[in-house]
Amino acid sequence: MTDEPAPAPAGRVVDIVATIALILVSVGTSILLFFAALLWAMGGNDNSGAVALGGYTPLALTVLGAFAGIVALARRRTAFWYPLAALVLSLVVWFIAGALVR
Repeated sequence: MTDEPAPAPAGRVVDIVATIALILVSVGTSILLFFAALLWAMGGNDNSGAVALGGYTPLALTVLGAFAGIVALARRRTAFWYPLAALVLSLVVWFIAGALVR
């Protein structure tokens, strides 16, 4: 008898891969949104609250989504929803901030 762990079910592997991919996409997107918000600030817009909302909120949501996704993976729960929700909310907040800047 061997002490090897049982292989993970296929659904679990898909969830792990999807969660990691969504975390990476979310991080990349939030960095792009941050630099786009910096361009708003360099453009002479005096609405610094909207620039901060569009720049820092996507970063914070990405960190929260990644943390929640990793915790859900560790607890063997469905985890891809957390980074996906963080990505969607980041885009929504950024577009709202873009409307406020103008």
